[in-house]
Amino acid sequence: MSPTPLLPPAAEATDLFLSKVLSLAPTRLEAKVASADGMPLLCAVEAVLARRLSRATAQELVWLNGPPGEAPHVLRLQAFGADGALLAQAEHQFAGEP
Repeated sequence: MSPTPLLPPAAEATDLFLSKVLSLAPTRLEAKVASADGMPLLCAVEAVLARRLSRATAQELVWLNGPPGEAPHVLRLQAFGADGALLAQAEHQFAGEP
């Protein structure tokens, strides 16, 4: 299975999430990927974070072991404030190759 078709949707989902949360001034952003192709997906997410986030915003990128659940590829994004409170979250599920 080639992860290439999954990279643009993962990057777009991350970019959309950031568009919604940057005005909330998150101090930490967490991205979790559950997928057999987790490393390329995390790299796509990290590229968006590097381009859009301030260096002062902490980032946590996690590749989860085990089956992701109903969809073969799952991306979970969470943004946290200075007090550790959850500001926003999103989950995106991606199908495998067509």
